[in-house]
Amino acid sequence: MQKINLFKVLNKEQAEAASEIKGPLLIIAGAGSGKTRMITYRIAHMLEEGIDERNILALTFTNKAAKEMSDRIKALVGKPLKDLTATTFHSFGLGILKQYIHHLGYHNDFTLYDTNDNEALIKNCIVSCGYQIPDYNVRTLLSFFSNLKTGRETLQDPSGAIAEIYSEWLLTQKAYNVVDFDDLILIPVRLFESKPRILEAVQERYKYIMVDEFQDTSLLQYRMISLIASKYRNIAVVGDDDQSIYSWRGANYENIISFEKDFPERKEFKLERNYRSTGNILTAANALIIHNTERKDKKLWTEEGSGSAISIKRHRTSEAEAYWIGGQIKSEMRNIRELRYGDIGVLVRTNALISELENVFAEMNIPVRVSGGQSFFDRREVRDILCYLKALLNKHDDVSLLRIINTPRRGIGRTTIEKLRNTADERKIPLYEAAEAMTGEASPLQEKTKENIKAFLRQMETWRKSASTPANLISRIVEDIHYRGMLSEEFPDSPKSVDYRMHGIEILENRVKRYLEMNDGAELKDYLNAVTLVGDEKEDDGNKVNLMTMHASKGLEFRIVYLAGIEDDIIPSSRSLEENARNIDEERRLFYVAITRAEEKLVINYADTRISREGEEKIVIPSRFLEEIPSDLFKNEEKSPEELKAEQIARMKELLERNKKH
Repeated sequence: MQKINLFKVLNKEQAEAASEIKGPLLIIAGAGSGKTRMITYRIAHMLEEGIDERNILALTFTNKAAKEMSDRIKALVGKPLKDLTATTFHSFGLGILKQYIHHLGYHNDFTLYDTNDNEALIKNCIVSCGYQIPDYNVRTLLSFFSNLKTGRETLQDPSGAIAEIYSEWLLTQKAYNVVDFDDLILIPVRLFESKPRILEAVQERYKYIMVDEFQDTSLLQYRMISLIASKYRNIAVVGDDDQSIYSWRGANYENIISFEKDFPERKEFKLERNYRSTGNILTAANALIIHNTERKDKKLWTEEGSGSAISIKRHRTSEAEAYWIGGQIKSEMRNIRELRYGDIGVLVRTNALISELENVFAEMNIPVRVSGGQSFFDRREVRDILCYLKALLNKHDDVSLLRIINTPRRGIGRTTIEKLRNTADERKIPLYEAAEAMTGEASPLQEKTKENIKAFLRQMETWRKSASTPANLISRIVEDIHYRGMLSEEFPDSPKSVDYRMHGIEILENRVKRYLEMNDGAELKDYLNAVTLVGDEKEDDGNKVNLMTMHASKGLEFRIVYLAGIEDDIIPSSRSLEENARNIDEERRLFYVAITRAEEKLVINYADTRISREGEEKIVIPSRFLEEIPSDLFKNEEKSPEELKAEQIARMKELLERNKKH
């Protein structure tokens, strides 16, 4: 095979970075600058230069990215490369533990615990320490314990109950021979620092290290790789401090500064040519991010021309915003040649904004894939009510019936359900018919259980008669089964949690009504089919609108991007700024990431009013970040973002004055 000429297949800056294979390298790669391509060619070049594949370690953050990197390298060099290590940080750490964890008193056949396992273990520890589980939010406790373990937080009261439970949790993990995801990084670092021979063995194996998405590394991850690289010092890190958006899970963009201190002899390269976005989009991104002062200086540019102006759209309400975006998507699918739904991204700052958009897209028969947030249709209360509706309309829907038959509890427990299933299997009939059959005189069930089943079936038949005119069917079901009462029992100290879930059901009912009004001749079953198709990922060909949080969009790109809810308190997040005023820089980086996902068209949306989580309508103002983007980049707006924001503030003052008078 002929050797690769890097300067023919890469641009000048990429080729220079890929050619340098010895010593420490810091490669600052802007959004859309082709860093994955550069990394792939650099490793292929290393192999061509005679470096043993066993001595190369390439680390990134997702299994998908690691597989893509590995596949590309193999395709370039035309070899299987079975001994090349291209993997994630956690997978690499797991391999280290399998080989060496016995040196710290564990057995090599340890168990890896996930979040659910760990929460169950913490509950056991709470009881073991003599405390009551309901007195603690176990998920919050686990997050705090993770921060304690990794050094991101410290105990305020070393002699208190939390400290006692934490100590018990650590001791129990060790006793059970259990590790968790934090340990996959923490324990290798502990091994390297306490066992010099183990560190030396790993250093001899991995003489060349390459790290992708370096800005997303935590302090511990950086400690792990810097220890390995400290002997041969052949380490290349590739990252972009402008895209560091994961501080909440331990990422620290200041690792770039640490790298400069630890490897003063490093060479530095910048990849600033963008292959993704048009000039106007890049100009907006550059103008925004320059307001962050603690960053490596860079400026994205492209040879592809300015492209279309950025659209900024004002909407009266968040609902109007959702319908307008849906209408635009439908229009673009009709009018833009070769456009697929999968070419469109709709990005939001918070999970809370996903539901309304997802609901509207379902009504408009727009296929959608939700990423980075919980789908509205996956919310427990929504699934409960949808399953009631599905079971009413289809007696053969065993899955839906199983979900609702004892929700809320009706005295139809696991043993009874097993008997119903056995009867259904023996007679080859649906569960609903088995339930009907098991209420007869010859049934082996106890009389009380039979009465419970009969009452349930009677209720189902009553509702079924109303299914042809479903205007208030959901409200009736919710009232008849005392759903709010069930939630109140589950959340006795949190009426807001109950209200939030009941509000979700109210949204569902309103969506059903609107769907039936908008679609002549439509029936309840048509709505259920529509939302099932929207949520069905089993036969997903990738051709769905990508509805996701801005965090989930990192690393992705779309021909057309809609940003929704671009308002102060949302982006930048008021909650984030309350925690630390300096978080404004990370919020700006997040908006920068969102903007640079767009290839051809960027549409920024905001509303005049938005419904809060508590169900109250409030006046909102456009995001302050819009004022940092030159007004001449925006399309068809008579007023600048500054003027629009001033108008909104005036409206808010007027409303406050009016309320005072009344």
